[in-house]
Amino acid sequence: MKVLITGITGTLGHALAERFHDEWDIVGFSRDELKQADMERKYPDIKFVIGDVRDYHAVYKAMKGVDAVIHAAAMKRIEACEKHPIEAFKTNVHGTENVAEAAYHHEVQKAVVIGSDKGVEPVNAYGMSKAMQEKIFISYGYNAVRYGNVFGSRGSVVPLFMDLAKRGESLRVTDPDMTRFMLPVNDAVELIVKALNSPMKGDIYIKKSPATRLIDIAKAFSDDIKIVGRMVGEKQHEMLISSSETTRMKEIDNGFVVISLEDVGGESKEAYTSNKERILSMEEIKELVARYIK
Repeated sequence: MKVLITGITGTLGHALAERFHDEWDIVGFSRDELKQADMERKYPDIKFVIGDVRDYHAVYKAMKGVDAVIHAAAMKRIEACEKHPIEAFKTNVHGTENVAEAAYHHEVQKAVVIGSDKGVEPVNAYGMSKAMQEKIFISYGYNAVRYGNVFGSRGSVVPLFMDLAKRGESLRVTDPDMTRFMLPVNDAVELIVKALNSPMKGDIYIKKSPATRLIDIAKAFSDDIKIVGRMVGEKQHEMLISSSETTRMKEIDNGFVVISLEDVGGESKEAYTSNKERILSMEEIKELVARYIK
């Protein structure tokens, strides 16, 4: 199977490359030539293409002959998207439309976009753009996956805390009671594969995920912690499924599917939020650090 992966140089792209470079014929698409060069030395069997999802012609050209698309390219930092919302729109919304339209015109049968819990009842520019990503792919009949934080992903709080602790600096926590869904990258890959291999009906695949308090992650690295207050656009708790979506929700193995085009007749339930999930213990957090943070 020939698969185009946008955002190949990100954490998820690396994980997909490591898992499937011997199994899939991968085309890796991103705008970061340095990171592509680093990856190419490790994965010479992957075809790397320089391009930006904002450029429809570059996307269309890279997609020629592929059987499936995994759209992982996005602006992801909440602060950057709040400061530059139009840039978030250009990449996360317009870029996603380019990917979906190119896939449609190439008659690609399988395509999945990477959604986010921050796109559920969003309160910031990043979340709004991620909600639109899902809407766009679903409108073309393609599937989506939705999950929370990937543990240790590039630019996330885990490597940031580790770096600050190594330098002997204080760790800044916005709210000690704040919770976040936390998913190992291998589980994110499994969810994508499930959505990719399922019928393309514009459905959203969600994995049950434990949660963690940000204060507990900080304590796993240091006792020098400062509470600084929530930033603009931050929720105290995240949401993977809204209450209004529960009427279209089916439970599957260790997760859920939100059906796009039909009401499955379910009763409205409470939203699936991070403060109602199992909270990872300090020992579990340290085990994840040892396994995924190098």
